[in-house]
Amino acid sequence: MCTAPKIETVRIGFIGLGMRGPGAVNRMSKIESVEIKALCDLRPEQAEKAKAMLAGTPHNPDLYSGSDNAWKEMVNRDDLDLIYIATPWDWHVPMAVYAMEAGKNAAVEVPAAKTIDECWE
Repeated sequence: MCTAPKIETVRIGFIGLGMRGPGAVNRMSKIESVEIKALCDLRPEQAEKAKAMLAGTPHNPDLYSGSDNAWKEMVNRDDLDLIYIATPWDWHVPMAVYAMEAGKNAAVEVPAAKTIDECWE
């Protein structure tokens, strides 16, 4: 059997802090073996709002926002184990593939992709 090595503390970067992202940040912040290292959203105010939710916790993430490629800058960090993607569905696959190609684990809020209805007619 092929297994991934155990990670004692999972260092997470989040992409997408609009609808589902903040809830994921909140849930993950309560797990003892998690360190939230980075938050990314195209809109700076969303990243700042998610960081404010972490006040009073041991998490002090760096923020990435304001450009279409801010997420790539975050993914390219050397100190992240997992990229948690909670963006609109059409970004899930490109972001997850980019993260995995950068040597990161990737988690995607469902759906990761959408089928084209014509394929099933």
